[in-house]
Amino acid sequence: MKIVMNTLERIQGVEIYPIISLLIFFIFFVVMAYLVFNLDKGYINDMKNMPLEDDENDSSSINSDNNF
Repeated sequence: MKIVMNTLERIQGVEIYPIISLLIFFIFFVVMAYLVFNLDKGYINDMKNMPLEDDENDSSSINSDNNF
């Protein structure tokens, strides 16, 4: 670990990298939280119920796509 710390101490301007990475993470987290909280509730319910819906076209389209 001493080798890494010694190398990092010699690089000029290295102290800005942790600040930049924290800002990128924080901005990404805030943007994702904003998008999640502003999703349409109807869209969320549609996605939530999608695995439970019985779609008759799924089995026929799978069989017709495989032309072996």
